[in-house]
Amino acid sequence: MPTGSPRPTAGRPKKPLAEKVLAGNPSKRPLKILEFEAPALDMPAPPEFLRDLAAGVNSCPGAKEIFEQAAAWLETTGCLPLVYPAHIEEYAVLKARWLECESKNRAGLLARHPTTDQPIQSPYVKMGFDYIGAANAAWAKIWSVVAQNSERAYSATPNDDLMEKLLASRR
Repeated sequence: MPTGSPRPTAGRPKKPLAEKVLAGNPSKRPLKILEFEAPALDMPAPPEFLRDLAAGVNSCPGAKEIFEQAAAWLETTGCLPLVYPAHIEEYAVLKARWLECESKNRAGLLARHPTTDQPIQSPYVKMGFDYIGAANAAWAKIWSVVAQNSERAYSATPNDDLMEKLLASRR
């Protein structure tokens, strides 16, 4: 067990910029606000492989639409240039795959074993669980950039909007 030397992630975590602004900058140190000298970036186009992934399965958005929604939301936060595009791609693919599994689960959570014909849990339940866990981990990478670098505090995320649409389509 290391002792007496600095370690990564040791100590109190840094406060997000939005909290420092709301608290009135109690330490009176200059706040680190990232500014870019380059012109504002346009919203990135979804990569070609995202367009090929299934869209519209039982009115579920595809990976391309999820990518565009996440990128548009990141643009409103001002953090789009800070987020690595591959993180947005990863999130979009995983979220689209989860939506596909959920659309398959609408038919029922049970399936038949191929050899014994006994009822078993649908394989889409486990796959969906794995995809949503991975999608949440991918979103956490994106969210940490927004939380640490945005001057505003955000409570709504594209996840909330997507879940709202999914629930509304089931009514």
